Amino acid sequence: MRVSSLSPLRAGACLTLILVLALLLAGCTGSSGTHSGPVLNQNTTGDLKAYFLDVGQGDSSVILFRDTVILIDAGDTDQGDTVVHALQDLGVRKIDLFVATHPHADHIGGMEDVLAHFEVGKVLDSGLPSSSSLYEKFLVTIDRKQIPYIVAERGQTIGIDPALRLLVLSPPRERTGDDLNTNSIVLRVSYGTVNLLYTGDATIPAEEALVKSGYPLGAQVLKVGHHGSSGASSAAFLSRVNPQVAILSLGKGNDYGHPHKETLERLKAAGPMVFRTDTDGTIRVESNGETISVTTEKGDAGFWHETVTATPAASATSSAATPLPTISLDIAGIASSIPANVTIPVTFPPVQFGNASGVYISRVQFDAPGDDRLNLNGEWVTVGNRGDDAVLIAGWTLSDKTGSGTYTFPAVLLLPSSSVTVFSGSGSMNDTALYMGRSSPLWGNSGDLAILRDGAGTVIDTRAGEAGA
Repeated sequence: MRVSSLSPLRAGACLTLILVLALLLAGCTGSSGTHSGPVLNQNTTGDLKAYFLDVGQGDSSVILFRDTVILIDAGDTDQGDTVVHALQDLGVRKIDLFVATHPHADHIGGMEDVLAHFEVGKVLDSGLPSSSSLYEKFLVTIDRKQIPYIVAERGQTIGIDPALRLLVLSPPRERTGDDLNTNSIVLRVSYGTVNLLYTGDATIPAEEALVKSGYPLGAQVLKVGHHGSSGASSAAFLSRVNPQVAILSLGKGNDYGHPHKETLERLKAAGPMVFRTDTDGTIRVESNGETISVTTEKGDAGFWHETVTATPAASATSSAATPLPTISLDIAGIASSIPANVTIPVTFPPVQFGNASGVYISRVQFDAPGDDRLNLNGEWVTVGNRGDDAVLIAGWTLSDKTGSGTYTFPAVLLLPSSSVTVFSGSGSMNDTALYMGRSSPLWGNSGDLAILRDGAGTVIDTRAGEAGA
């Protein structure tokens, strides 16, 4: 993390002039608000609607966000029409992102029907070779239609909408053996402080690798892995995700005995509300970025009769602020050529420099060793940049789930593959450390939520942590 080769607080008149010019170009400034963590609220309406389709013993999910459509899997070959009709009922005309979690028939079987009825913007695939004729036909169709094809890899962020964050958590670059389920795409979808985790058929070995990866796994909504098989959803993984809602996609009376008793027992111990497509039909989760609500097809007679399109009604509310304008500049090159005797202000107006999609909360420690009051710097939050651009995070904020003690970042330039740790106490600011200057602890020892926002108040990332985490 550097503003220049000299100090995080030093740059020069040119950089200050650029900031002023950027403000004039932007025509606006943002305000940062603070909100508590998301809660389940059956009255929630909002820009995000996630549908977990009833496609029998298979998987298919639709995400509608404003004018964006994401389809994750498409059920088995006999469910293609079901998926197509569901998309048509929802007013979908184009699919922006088509995710094939892995090349098993119960996940990609219906994709030929979908590709025949809808234009697709791009395809995200697990990329693991398969001799399946169904998968080969799928690849041939993508090539014939000239649809952009992306191979998933842990750490990727998929750009769809500035307010919607899509993070690929699995598979890693070095695949875990050749098992298709273990190398399923695991995707974390985030809007505001609400997170949804889609796990495909990821197995316990994949979950163990995810827990060790250090990437954020916390999610209010979990699409339970592998249809409720006992070979997924370990207790350690469920504890790390800590879902409020768990959704099982499976067929009634299936030949596999899903969901397995062991999985149901682990879910019961973890405590989320459990919904199942075999008993509830299609399930809808709706969110405004702060709270979520759940509606089931069999619990709502008007489920498919509502006017639902990819662009929500004008009355729908959203908590996300308008994204800040992004201006591409060689800030590092400019800063290195500025005299060292000019000090820039500690805070800046909220103007976005660089592509912030790679900025995230990489680690937290909420429970300081010993007495927190005597070891304020024992609690900390680390913010990293895994993207390709340098990002100026001046004016960004970091807060806990209550919104108290909000910290505002000074002139910090996060270079690619760099990070900065924010300590609660006091100290000398340097390239890797910032200090809140507090006289009392901030983070809850029994668990808390760190919320990172940009200068406009848009949530960039959240990370939950337990005692000692």
